[in-house]
Amino acid sequence: MKKLLLASAFTTLAAVSLNSHANCALAAVMNPPSLPPVAASVAEDMPNLKFAVEEYLDRASQGLDVCAGYSDDFVYNAAVARLEKTADHYNALVRYHRQLQVSAK
Repeated sequence: MKKLLLASAFTTLAAVSLNSHANCALAAVMNPPSLPPVAASVAEDMPNLKFAVEEYLDRASQGLDVCAGYSDDFVYNAAVARLEKTADHYNALVRYHRQLQVSAK
């Protein structure tokens, strides 16, 4: 009976541990900055958005570095895709406002 309880406890501990490792990558990319739709964005907000995006990407990248060795590949790749989506959206904002500046000249 003791062996059964001990085995059950180790199995539960292993399952909880694996789940926390899988969630590491997701936790690393939580709380991305709120980015407006491209056409609704305002040029005056771009410096603040740049700071927020750079801070988020740095924090999330460091978190993913910690998770790289033991996180599930699928979850890790999904987290990286979320980072890329945030960076791509910000880059679209930058391109849009640069085009507006060029058009205004």
